[in-house]
Amino acid sequence: MPDADGLEAVVAPRASALMDSLRAFGYDMATALADLVDNSLSASAHDVRVEFCTDEGASWIAVVDDGDGMTEKELHEAVRFGGSGPTAERRAGDLGRFGLGLKTASLSQCRVLTVLSRTPHGVVCRTWDIDLVRAADDWRVRVVADEEAIGIARRIGFDATGTMVLWRRLDHAGEGATLARRVGQSRSRLRMWFHRYIARGRLRLTVGGHVLAPWDPFCRQHMATQDLGTERLEADGQIHVTPYVLPHPSRLSEAEIKDSAGPRGWNAQQGFYVYRGDRMVSAGGWLGLSEMVIAPQTRLARIEISIDPASDHLWQVDVRKSRVRAPASIEEDLTRLATAARGASVAVFRRRASLTVGRQRRDRELTFGWNQERKHGATRYLVNRQHPVVQAALTAGPRAHVEALLRMVERTLPVGVIAIEAENDMGRTSHAALEGLGEAEARADLEVMLGALPDDAQAQAAVVRALASVEPFNRFPDMVTDIVRQMNLGARR
Repeated sequence: MPDADGLEAVVAPRASALMDSLRAFGYDMATALADLVDNSLSASAHDVRVEFCTDEGASWIAVVDDGDGMTEKELHEAVRFGGSGPTAERRAGDLGRFGLGLKTASLSQCRVLTVLSRTPHGVVCRTWDIDLVRAADDWRVRVVADEEAIGIARRIGFDATGTMVLWRRLDHAGEGATLARRVGQSRSRLRMWFHRYIARGRLRLTVGGHVLAPWDPFCRQHMATQDLGTERLEADGQIHVTPYVLPHPSRLSEAEIKDSAGPRGWNAQQGFYVYRGDRMVSAGGWLGLSEMVIAPQTRLARIEISIDPASDHLWQVDVRKSRVRAPASIEEDLTRLATAARGASVAVFRRRASLTVGRQRRDRELTFGWNQERKHGATRYLVNRQHPVVQAALTAGPRAHVEALLRMVERTLPVGVIAIEAENDMGRTSHAALEGLGEAEARADLEVMLGALPDDAQAQAAVVRALASVEPFNRFPDMVTDIVRQMNLGARR
């Protein structure tokens, strides 16, 4: 209704309708849990636990911390929607922004949200129940803990200063195996988003009994990682940008390849990593910069950006703290730095190829097992008939039979499948598995190959030189010499 002078009127939102809208901000399990961890860190917590129960009809999730806890007044403000907006003054280390995270994150997964908080002065409680809000069509909360919430708090050992956020009636999070899977899948992203806190000993984060280890997207401990240097940019405060170029996958072990791929895989994890304080808020992608696209040859480029939480409004950080956009004033500088990092990534692959070609040029007798043939716009891969091992096979057995086998291999080579797999699994390269071969396996393969050599001494010498010069045998020269001596190849007649 208009006020007394007829110039203004209050249009209050309908609680029942707006509550449903607030549940649809696009959180998933991982982003919802991350928002609660943010709150715990803002409350000076060091130990944060995610506990859960998957029982059908009685499932729940609880996030428990050892932070400062809240008084009655503080908790009442904490559960208020918009209690502290983006312009509110915050203490150092506060990771909040909109005053919505605790509520929207939690209610995106459940219908009943209970917050119990303990200080030296006692325990206080607030519970949002969507059915209560709907029935009253008002922003009503319960202020007394129910017996079920108290029982869960006892069960998980919430008995010291800190806060427990409890989700019940998990209509969006699921129950049973679905709930267990979603919580389990959240671990990889949580250890990524909070890796600075975990690595620096400021946070011990446990999810379902698993203590999370930090995931460093930049492989800084590996000697082959390139640090291109830190540059400071200005945009309403200092921004620190450090491009990294990861090692060629052939320099990594299988375990390192899998771990370095990150939660979304090598291809998707390339690009910018934006940190708001020590909290990662954007993991990969090129921030919508012009002409910057995801490409296989640039997958080694990852760029660290550190911004001050006070300037995050310039980066358009969303409510979930999972999406950002760079200020227009520094887009040109970011494009320049990204171009350099992407170029360095491409150079790593080119340098790897040139090393292979270089070895071939230094030893003219070195030939490879496959030849690439381009004809009428199509590419075929053919077994190299001039390779000494192939020549030996053609000479030793019925030539027509061996040729038929080679043609079958060529015609059935799953080039399309290999291309799709390479696109989906950017950690794999054509040489990675071969280079990972151990000396024992290499010795066994070489002994079989040399054992089938023809009697001709010149042919034997050609095969030995060829095999000793290619991967993986060229990494074990003493082994090759030892086997040749043991088999007395030079004495054959």
